[in-house]
Formats: sequence, C-alpha cells, structure tokens
Amino acid sequence: MAMTLKFYLKRPNSKKETSIYFLLNYGAYVITTDRRRKYLPFKYYTTESILPQKWDFSKGEPLAPTAKNKRVNAIEYKELKAKLEHIEAVAKDICRRLENDGHTLSKELLLSEFDKAFKGEKEIETKRTTDLLSFIDDYIERSEKRTATKKQYMIVRNNIAEYAEIQRKRPTFNDVTLDYYLDFVEFLNQKGYSPNTIGARIKGLKLFMNEAYERGLHTNLDFRKKRFSKPHEETNAIYLTENELEKMYEFDFSNNRKLDRVRDLFLIGCCTGLRFSDWPSLHLENIDKGKSIISIRTQKTGTWVTIPIHPYVTQILKKYKNELPKIPSNQKFNEYIKEVAKEVGIDDNISIQKRKGNFNYDKAIPKYELISSHTARRSFATNAYLSGIPPISIMMITGHKTETAFMKYIKISSEENAIQLQKSKFFSPLVIAK
Repeated sequence: MAMTLKFYLKRPNSKKETSIYFLLNYGAYVITTDRRRKYLPFKYYTTESILPQKWDFSKGEPLAPTAKNKRVNAIEYKELKAKLEHIEAVAKDICRRLENDGHTLSKELLLSEFDKAFKGEKEIETKRTTDLLSFIDDYIERSEKRTATKKQYMIVRNNIAEYAEIQRKRPTFNDVTLDYYLDFVEFLNQKGYSPNTIGARIKGLKLFMNEAYERGLHTNLDFRKKRFSKPHEETNAIYLTENELEKMYEFDFSNNRKLDRVRDLFLIGCCTGLRFSDWPSLHLENIDKGKSIISIRTQKTGTWVTIPIHPYVTQILKKYKNELPKIPSNQKFNEYIKEVAKEVGIDDNISIQKRKGNFNYDKAIPKYELISSHTARRSFATNAYLSGIPPISIMMITGHKTETAFMKYIKISSEENAIQLQKSKFFSPLVIAK
C-alpha cells in the first residue's frame, strides 16, 4: 500500500480557529471478519490552526484565494500551505528512514519521532513527565477511542485523582507499587464499589501504566506482578429463554407507548445480537428483504456483520415502517426494560451472591431486576447456542475472538448444557441390528 497523508480539522463546524491534524496511512492493518484488510491510519495533531471557513475540505488544505473569496489572505494562504507541505514531506521522510533502518512502524514510534521533528523541547518534556495524572490527561486527549471509551478512562482518572487528594500527593509512575495498589483497592472498597467495578478501575490503571512504560516514561513493573490483579466476582448475568421472549413479544402494551417501544427495541437486540450502541444505526438501507439479512457496521469494532432476519424483527420493523423508534439513553432504557419485564411477569427468583466487606451472602431477587440492555445480546448468543447453531457462526456476529471467551459469555445451566450435548452424535441412541 502506498503511503498517504491528508490533513483535517479538529472542529470543522467551529466559528473559531481549530487545530489541524493529519491522518497517515503507513501500512498497518487488521483482517476483518469478512477477511478484508482494514487499514489503521495514524492521527497526529500539528501546531497549526485555521478558521474552518478558510479550509478546502475536499482537498484537505487551506482554501485558495479567488476574486470571489476575499476572506482569504493570499500571503497567509501561501505560508500555511507551505508549512503543511513541509510537514507532509518530513512525516513521509521519517517513515521511510525508519523502515530503511529496519524498524517496524508503530503508533508509539511515530508519535515519538514526529514530536522530535515538529514540537519544541518544552512540550516534549511536558509529555515526558513522571506525573501519572498528567500523562492520563494527555493520553485521553490524544486517544482515538470512541467517546464512550474515553469517558470510562476519565472515570478511572477521577478515582485516581480522588485518592491523590486523600494522600495529599499526586502519584508518579514510581509511586504505583504493590502497596499503592492495595491501598487504592481499599479506598475503592470504602466507596462501596463492587469487586467488578473495582476491577474495571484497576484494569484502567494497569492500561495507563503499560502505555507509559511502552513509551519509555518509567521502568516500574510492579503493575505486572501477579498480585497486582483486578478483583472480580461472578456477575449476575442472565438471559431470557425463548419462552420468556415469546411471552414478552405477545404482551399487550398498547396502553403504554413508552414500554411498548422499549419492549420492541429489546427484542430487536435479542434477535440480532447487536450491541445497544448499534441499535440507532439500524436503518432501511441495512436490510435486504430479498435475502432476509441485515448487514451493519458495528460501532465498537468497525467491522461489518451479517445477520439473518428473525420473524420478530420482521414484524417489529413492519410496525415502525422500517425505522426504529427513538432510543432512550442507556440508563433510562435499563430502567424501563425492568418495568417491561415486571409487567410481563418475568419474576422468577434468582439467587445471587453479594459481598459486603469480607463477607459473602446469598440474596434472592426477581429476575426482572437483573435485566438490562446487555441482556438482549446475551440472550441472543445463549438461545442461538441452545438451538444448535455452531459457536463459530454465532461468534461472527457477537465478535468473540475465541470459543473459550464465547462459552464464558453465554449463560446456561448444567441441565441445559446436558440437553445440548444430547443433540450430538456421541449421545445418539444405539441402532442394534436384528
């Protein structure tokens, strides 16, 4: 693949000057589920900025002055265009030099080399700080992850900052020892967080420490020790059986439009396996009625998935003229779907294990209290598996990388597992010749 570079604006709709960055395709790629190459461009912010009204979006460069366009200053245009051309030439030269020297191009290596070439020593030193919180702030700002992922990073960052206030000391990379880990976990325990929530915070802390280590900002490897592990407990994840889904589908919610819409959206998730974040992307153009399939690019991974259309989905889409109703926030949806399940009568008692301090205890709660938007995706995977669909076929929709990870994801009882095994040839009845 030829190396390409194009400039873009950070805030193209801004009325003020906005930063200019470039995307560099340098050959890195991943193989998608449909066995195509997906190239991974490197994003880098320059020190230049411009008013969006003076930018040519189609060409990715400053807008050229014309007789009609008097807002553009010819001298400013020539200067900025020359600077960007210089940046492009230097960036490509750096890539060629690194390749000729036998280096494997990576985002970390490119970031380091571009910073040396384009940014002043003062800024580079600031980025090479040993202060953990400063590094996290810079990492989040530069991250190309989805907004939802960056919000999760910020939650971890804020917990670290809260703990730093109690300690009256901002942590450096070298401060994050095993003792720091144990004290931080105790701090999160005192806030009343569950083991899985604490595990998510520790996972984030380890991610930040690893990113800093990979960039050569520290040599502290305590975060890789076995005891520096994220706490976890068995989740109270459930799924809805096919009978429960049929019961929900047939329930009359005509007197409550809100719950009627939430029920329908939930069933779409149960029958497609799509994540909640993908539901708003499901439109008429994603549906091939002739082939009875849905094709959609998923938000989280950016990969295309193809899903057979379930009869429930056909009827629900017909009900809304092939456009799904407005989707509430995830928080509101999780609140409403519990109401739906309660109305339907999905209220079997489920025994769950709770933890308080150092004590574990069992508690029985009605099933509807455990239902959330993610229950839909888990229900799809579990019911598809129980119906005899090969795991590899389901994984092409759910996106699980290994069958081991997939089997941990689905929720079936030992009895359901035994029934599933009876379908195999191994347990087929013997045919005795007479």
